[in-house]
Amino acid sequence: MARIPLTASVALATPGGRNRNRLRPSSHGVADFRLRSPGGPQSRCHRPAPCPVLAGGDDGFHFAPDAEPVELSWRVLDTTGRARAGKLELFTRHRKAPLWSRDLSPEELLQGEHHWRWDGRVPASEAFPDGVVTVEHSPYKLKLTLQGSGLAQAPVAWTYFHVLVAGVELELGDPQVLARQQNRELTQAMKQLPAPGEKAELRLVGNVFKTKPLEMFDDTDFQLHRKHWGSGPELPLFARAWVKDSRGNRVDAPKALGRVRFLWDWEDETEAIEHHAPAARAFLKHALNRHCATSQPQGDNAHRDVGGKRGAPSSAVFPRQAGYAPRDTPRDGVFPFRVTPCNKRGWAAYSQAWTTGAFAGRTGVVFQPSSIAGDAWRVTVQLAYDRRKDGGVVLDVEDAAPLPAAVRASTGVFQSWREVHLSRLMRKDAGVSGFSLSTVQDCFERAYLRLEDRTGGVSGWSARDYNARIAQAVAASRHWELRAAIDPAVDQFTANSEAITFRGYPEFLDEVAHVKRCADADLPRWLAPTRERRRSLLTARDYHRQCKDWAKELLTQALDSALGEAPGIALFQFSGLYNLETSVDGIRVNGFASEFPSRKRDRCAVIQCAAEGNYQGTHNTLEQTLAHEVGHQLFLPHAPFPEHRKIGGALALRHDRDGKDCLMGYDFTSERRFCGLCLLRLRGWNTHALNHDGARNARP
Repeated sequence: MARIPLTASVALATPGGRNRNRLRPSSHGVADFRLRSPGGPQSRCHRPAPCPVLAGGDDGFHFAPDAEPVELSWRVLDTTGRARAGKLELFTRHRKAPLWSRDLSPEELLQGEHHWRWDGRVPASEAFPDGVVTVEHSPYKLKLTLQGSGLAQAPVAWTYFHVLVAGVELELGDPQVLARQQNRELTQAMKQLPAPGEKAELRLVGNVFKTKPLEMFDDTDFQLHRKHWGSGPELPLFARAWVKDSRGNRVDAPKALGRVRFLWDWEDETEAIEHHAPAARAFLKHALNRHCATSQPQGDNAHRDVGGKRGAPSSAVFPRQAGYAPRDTPRDGVFPFRVTPCNKRGWAAYSQAWTTGAFAGRTGVVFQPSSIAGDAWRVTVQLAYDRRKDGGVVLDVEDAAPLPAAVRASTGVFQSWREVHLSRLMRKDAGVSGFSLSTVQDCFERAYLRLEDRTGGVSGWSARDYNARIAQAVAASRHWELRAAIDPAVDQFTANSEAITFRGYPEFLDEVAHVKRCADADLPRWLAPTRERRRSLLTARDYHRQCKDWAKELLTQALDSALGEAPGIALFQFSGLYNLETSVDGIRVNGFASEFPSRKRDRCAVIQCAAEGNYQGTHNTLEQTLAHEVGHQLFLPHAPFPEHRKIGGALALRHDRDGKDCLMGYDFTSERRFCGLCLLRLRGWNTHALNHDGARNARP
């Protein structure tokens, strides 16, 4: 007969008053089981009822796998060696089957305390591709099961632990991951991301100008701006993720991130319009509120129907990226991280991190805001748990708006600005009036356009160079009358402060008679209107007015090669356009913005030629003239104001109906500013989708 091991005796009273001993059979079980950080926190031990609850420990215990070793300790009660086998098993919140298991050795089954140093490593598998427990499957249940003969008391014990992200830090990514050079340059110019509470300008350089007058009336400006910047500028936004160790410190443990996803979101920063003039403010209010109630996320950035991205899917702001496997040397011009769109938060996107390689511990997206100046964005990244419970209801991470998250980081505000360069500033002589560049710049800053000074200062011509240019332009003219109006013996550089010096009318008549070898009586035949020259030259009045057109023609031809090689706007200044403009019926010209013969799309010029006294008695100024002419080169036509004075090239439909103070008009009774429609056009909006009656642009 087999002998049963006895571990204790208990005296029992019998009915006859005698005591007798009963022996309890030996048992085995787990007395304690938990994870410990040496000298620090520990997890809580759980055992099945009716085992007493053990004091100490926390179910929220966490550590940093691969970076921080912890100690798994267990205490076995088995004085007679009844335990025959034991197994450690690891479970996740998503699966009932263990993801990993480990058999205990015979020594680890003996009575007493046992310790096993563990840094979270497990065999590599689909769930744990780097062979480390990760954030992706946290929290975890670690279970110890003993098997043996005899009575088993608490043969099972378990404990919980977490792998947590301690925080994320946003940073500007490596520009080399972008394909287009202009986006790399934009990233390098930014240097760092705006911190919360700060604002950074995304300067979209675009020296693109009209090459023919009709382009002021169509949507060439919108098409060219969109072509130059494509779907918008691109910035690499990276997020560095830190893992929380057992003491709550953040540590670099990239392998512990696993395949956890990060959610990227954006918010619209409301635009302030209070500083605009009343008419422009009213027009902007209707346009900016377009489809605000129906687009997500809500805001007043330009809607997609006018060329913006509000109301567009996430792929428009966070483009889908295939990514590639981590490596020590990143691929040039290829974005490293996988980025996919969200299903319900259609404007947001998910990304995954690299756990090894050059970008270990980082994830990111390509941020592609619209190219519309004035649009403002704030980007947020947070840890994206797949599902959470809220009041017993299971919700997707995408359902909540805004999403609550402990692990979250936000940028400051990105605001898109256009940038156009002043490439040259040349004056005929020192007597030419200076001007306030900051005042001119302020006119365009209201449209979020930076007129950047790249001139390097004022320069001028030599007499030899200037005279040669004018002489070549005269010789190239197809108008014999113009050639007769210029005396080749006159030094055009020193004769007058004006740009061009013409013969007086009597001298002009003498030259015509000489060129055509005719008597005075035959002059009317040569000076009558023609198909090419509709204006008569039969009177001094007609001649003086015609010289205005000839002067503009000559300057445009002569200065074409003076535009320089740098993209941008060259500014040429003179004290008067021509010497006869103050003669009988001569015409004073403050400035003009012709299309130059070379038709360079990235270069143009504004010629300012207001003589002294041109601005007396009105609200017009030299600075407003310059801004007006720059506006023409940026595709803006004349505004039909004042209404009683018809302006050549004016088009009412391309201006705010109520913007009678538009800078592109000629109403000098008050200060002029760009009207609401001009402001939006300068910002890059497709204004052909808008009505010149601002109230009709309102959409629910």
